[in-house]
Amino acid sequence: MKKLITLSTLLVVSSFAVAQGGFEDPNDARTYKANEQERAEMKREKLRKHGKQDGKYGDKKGIGFFDENNAVKSVKDLPAAKDKSFVLLEGNITKRVGKKDFIFKDATGEVEIEVSRRAWQGQTITPTDRIQIRGVLDKEWDKTEVEVMEIIKK
Repeated sequence: MKKLITLSTLLVVSSFAVAQGGFEDPNDARTYKANEQERAEMKREKLRKHGKQDGKYGDKKGIGFFDENNAVKSVKDLPAAKDKSFVLLEGNITKRVGKKDFIFKDATGEVEIEVSRRAWQGQTITPTDRIQIRGVLDKEWDKTEVEVMEIIKK
């Protein structure tokens, strides 16, 4: 009797697995190809989530869509801009004030910027180098800073 109950339970459980698509036949090109693409996309998403692309850090170029017409283009306009506004500034990094924090100066004033490792793109920047920064305005209670996503040497 125990054998019969065990066998019937096993059949019921295995039929649910097959009905839900729990088995992938590598010889069936239709399902295997679709699942292979899905697995590849999941792997890419996991790498993106952890700051990687193709298994390497810091090899992403650009920041996606960036509308230069709607970006804040001078330091003096930053206080009037909304939080999370796109920023496009040209000037110089004058000094370092923290691990990722720097002072950026353009013709209209100075602002603190936060530069991620990815934004440097392998470039070495000195205070005499003219650069363009692309980023997002971050307004907090006590300070306003720009989170830099890309640095372009001019």
